[in-house]
Amino acid sequence: MQILLAWVLAIFIGQLAYGLLVPAHIEGKHEVIDGNQTLVLEFLPENKFESETNSGTFQFRGKPPAQDRTTIILKPDDQPQMTVQFGGTVRDRVGMVMVNMAFIQCGAITLVFILLRKHSLRWAEAFGGLRDPAQTIALPILLGSGIILPAMMLHLISYDLITRLGGVPTVQNAVQMVSAAQNPGEIALQFLSVIIMAPIAEELLFRGTLYPALKNAGHPRLAVIVSAILFAAVHAKLELMLPLTLLGIALVWLYEKTGSILAPIFMHATFNLVNFSMIKFISPETLKPIQETIKRIIIFWN
Repeated sequence: MQILLAWVLAIFIGQLAYGLLVPAHIEGKHEVIDGNQTLVLEFLPENKFESETNSGTFQFRGKPPAQDRTTIILKPDDQPQMTVQFGGTVRDRVGMVMVNMAFIQCGAITLVFILLRKHSLRWAEAFGGLRDPAQTIALPILLGSGIILPAMMLHLISYDLITRLGGVPTVQNAVQMVSAAQNPGEIALQFLSVIIMAPIAEELLFRGTLYPALKNAGHPRLAVIVSAILFAAVHAKLELMLPLTLLGIALVWLYEKTGSILAPIFMHATFNLVNFSMIKFISPETLKPIQETIKRIIIFWN
């Protein structure tokens, strides 16, 4: 738990430092998303904006330095206030990826290795080795690909529940940034963070450290649930709680089955890779038939 708290502190410091050193700023023409429609706005100095139909002022949601740089509140001169989603400027997208890698991902890995050194443990002793490649690599890749559909189903169920309860589902910041990235260097940086660094850091922390700590304390079932829920919660989106909790439970099962942390790392990386590819290279229109089919299945079960 000390490792987890230290990691949360590292995240807070990283976000605070970036917010103070690099204030939120946007200028020029950018696309924003209002529900299901895309708008093109011209952002001007002094927090003003113009579009083909109206003009007014804008602000990022939240207060400095903890502003949400992917959510903008528009205040048109002749229309009600509205909140739109934004993929972020190139500066902010690259900056946030660098902050995530330095404080969230490298921070978690560093803390875990400090823990190993404190207890004089080697990697294989703490987390297992490669062992059987079929179970450590092939099986995780298969499971990481196969769990996509049930995760999508749970995501749509969450989306529907939030909407029925009067909430407004939003897109995860990381998804918006991946979708908006166009520069090859930026895409490569996101790939490194999402596909390589995130699975290593999160698996070492949640499956490699938190889960066995709770299990060894005499609470094996609680360890599965708590580690999975906390894993889902750190992604900071209510819509992702159900699918990522399912993923967390599957990763624990795989860790127990193989006895090696490499297996959940490969599964997690595959899951992220499939999602990354869908966001980056498949248009929303192509995914609509799959989503509609899942919705029919959900309605049929209800």
